[in-house]
Amino acid sequence: MALSGGPDRMLRTKMTYTEERVATEMGRVLLALYRAGMQVRVWPDPLSGRAGARIVAGPSVRRRRTAGPRSATGAGDSPLQAIYAAVERLNQRAGAILVPLD
Repeated sequence: MALSGGPDRMLRTKMTYTEERVATEMGRVLLALYRAGMQVRVWPDPLSGRAGARIVAGPSVRRRRTAGPRSATGAGDSPLQAIYAAVERLNQRAGAILVPLD
């Protein structure tokens, strides 16, 4: 929820339905990556108005010799799109075969 107004007057504005959906999806993605032992770093790119994300294996992930890629980065118009791009790149590097469901 966003708060606006002066120090003596605080107004509460409600989230829109779209903002709630994006926040819910972001939570699902981050929870799934956390459960997989991955760490996610997201940052804004103020010059282009975009966002970037980097996914790395967390300290709890066992290191194997034949393990797949250790990290991947992605960029998008929103933090959620940047995370999706990083996940897609991580899957491509690992050799995963993904079938789009339309």
